[in-house]
Amino acid sequence: MSVKKYLYLIAIPFQLNELVSAESVALTGSAPDVHGITVSDTCVDARRGAYLKSCTEILFETTSISELCAKLRSADLYADDFRVSVVKKPRNLELDSMELARKIGSFIGGKPNLSSPRIVYLAVVTSEKIWFGHVLSETDAIWQTFNKRPHVTSSSLPSRLALALVNLVASPGEQLLDPCCGTGTIVMSAAYYGIQATGSDINRRMVGATTKNLQHFGLKADVRLEDARTIAGKFDAVATDLPYGISLVKDTVAAAEILANLRTCSPKAGFIDTRDLSQQLEDLGYEVEKIIPVPKLRLIRRIFIASNNDQ
Repeated sequence: MSVKKYLYLIAIPFQLNELVSAESVALTGSAPDVHGITVSDTCVDARRGAYLKSCTEILFETTSISELCAKLRSADLYADDFRVSVVKKPRNLELDSMELARKIGSFIGGKPNLSSPRIVYLAVVTSEKIWFGHVLSETDAIWQTFNKRPHVTSSSLPSRLALALVNLVASPGEQLLDPCCGTGTIVMSAAYYGIQATGSDINRRMVGATTKNLQHFGLKADVRLEDARTIAGKFDAVATDLPYGISLVKDTVAAAEILANLRTCSPKAGFIDTRDLSQQLEDLGYEVEKIIPVPKLRLIRRIFIASNNDQ
């Protein structure tokens, strides 16, 4: 019996190649190619990804349209209320997408439904290869909704970045701590996908903002008024955007106290900061596995993925 394969179309915003690739590997086990295509043995709901656009179960993989048509002819596919979509990579590839979609549709029994299909067949075409299959899931772009949360600050983490960070360190069913939760962007993303999220902040106003944002979206998480330097508990992962700007931890001793304390809470962590924390993390006993730059205009955030084998 052949192993099922899945194709993911990946969004790769400008300058975010490293972040997108890291998230794809964390979720699917494979990195995208230059066209933003990931092929994997792992099936993941595309709605989980910050940069996953769709997940398609591959039925055929060919090197030409004639070979694809031959496979379709012998497959005897049947589906009522279907639609065929064609994606070209790159977009300027010389191919009539509409004509190919019509040709593929002619080999599928049943009635097409272009406006509200029950099943979507997808052909992804590059100059070297063609993949054909049926779409299992598509993004719901929940991060766009979370960006419209009622309580936000100028330094709040963008929701898409928060979701990517969560995916780099945690999976549904695990327990995640954000000890500097601010307005709760990370906590919301984790809670939405079935992660048992705990958020804490030393600022009572931020604790209130996180609580109200969670309530606004009908999400549940444990939100506490606590200092990241002294918070206790055992979690599967820590994910946090360390304080900066007017809340910047200027005292390096205080910063070290936060990072040292969090090391006792979890075996793995994802920290976002504008500073280079690599040496400090190593000095505290973390193993820094990845440093992922996240540039935006003149600001460059870095994601530090670190582990602690003592836990």
